[in-house]
Amino acid sequence: MNRKLILNIVLALTLFGGIVVFTTTSFNNIGQYHNREINRAQSDIWVLSQVALELERTMHALHMYGQDGAISHDDLMLRYDILWSRIPPILDAPDTRHLREFENLLATITSLHQTMMSIDTVIENIKPKDHDEIMKIHDALVPFSSRLNKLASLVISNSNNLEEAYLKDVKQRTLTLKLSIIFIIGGAFLLVTLLIREALQVRRLLNQAIAAEQIAETANEAKSSFLANMSHELRTPLTGIIGFSGMMEQETMGPLPPKYKEYAGDIEKSGKHLLDLINDILDLSKAEANKIELDADIYPIADLIHQSERLVAGLLESYGIQVVTEFNDNELPELRIDRRRIVQCVVNLLSNAIKFSPNNTTVYISVSGTSSGGVVISIRDQGKGMTADELKVAMQPFGQVRHGPEVQHEPGTGLGLPLVKLMMDLHDGKLEISSKPGIGTTARLIFPPSHVINRYTQSSGDDDGQSFIFTGT
Repeated sequence: MNRKLILNIVLALTLFGGIVVFTTTSFNNIGQYHNREINRAQSDIWVLSQVALELERTMHALHMYGQDGAISHDDLMLRYDILWSRIPPILDAPDTRHLREFENLLATITSLHQTMMSIDTVIENIKPKDHDEIMKIHDALVPFSSRLNKLASLVISNSNNLEEAYLKDVKQRTLTLKLSIIFIIGGAFLLVTLLIREALQVRRLLNQAIAAEQIAETANEAKSSFLANMSHELRTPLTGIIGFSGMMEQETMGPLPPKYKEYAGDIEKSGKHLLDLINDILDLSKAEANKIELDADIYPIADLIHQSERLVAGLLESYGIQVVTEFNDNELPELRIDRRRIVQCVVNLLSNAIKFSPNNTTVYISVSGTSSGGVVISIRDQGKGMTADELKVAMQPFGQVRHGPEVQHEPGTGLGLPLVKLMMDLHDGKLEISSKPGIGTTARLIFPPSHVINRYTQSSGDDDGQSFIFTGT
């Protein structure tokens, strides 16, 4: 699954989650608001109904008091005081602040309060036989009964309107939810379509890659077969050319004119160069195809380096270069390697260092360890060095870096460094090259701990016996 598919899935899930959260929160908020308003409406109805109820009870108690003292004056005042207690919560309490915003309701309660204040002294001193006073009080309170009932009906009507608004809002949001679900289903269908399309495209690209890989393998096998056959066909006549030109240069069969002798030397040198080129191409092809089988064994590092020095001795004389080894032979460990391949690597690096170094300079060879227990063989020259771009060119097959006329060297095949890298890869190692223009180049062959062998001697307990201990990863 590629990044595009993952992004599509994440976007779809995010959209779906956002719609669900938004819908759930909206319905929850609507429910809470509806419950709050309904509770408040019920509270308002209760407050008004209590005032209306106590007003009816007070008028009834007044009527009973006027019927030859059917109830006592204390009972009448108790009922009247209860009516008084219902007024202040509406006029002063914070919970009823919204009620005071209704002009009719506030005016009615305020008028009722003022009326009760005006009859307060009268009702406290009234006697059962004061029928005129009782009627005055009754007539003053009666209009408020109908007005309070109308206000209670108005609150109930507002509550019903609130319920209708709530149901309408629920229907609207339900419709929105249905549309959202349709949108989600459509998005899911589109996502599935995209997934199928991407899967088919990935499958098509995979088939193309498999076909291209098969074509490349076939071409590589054809190349390897061609190089093997050509190298065999070319080596046979080249061996004859090199051999006969060498005999002619040495005048084995008799003296030659000086010019012919020079030509014979050129023929031998060109033949050897061509043979080296063929061998390098064949080795590079085999290494790239992983068809090189290593003949690994344990060898001392010092012997490998000294053998490589002997193989480049002719170049040292030709170029006037000195090689200095910066290690003690007895302190070096051994390596489990293919001797011929590693000697080839060291020779290639030494040859490059010698060819690209000015006359009368020094090439240094050192051996050191790594923090993980590996071994590094370093070859450092004092040549002109390379830039980062030039180093990239040198690491490519047939890539050659040209320097100025002050550095004279024979043209190579351009396969030395790529071959060294491939050989080190086969040994699970690495080739590292650091170079700075005007300072020189350092090439490092880095071997892993698994290829390093250390020998220690330990007395076996006898006077003339010793045992060897091998360590390695």
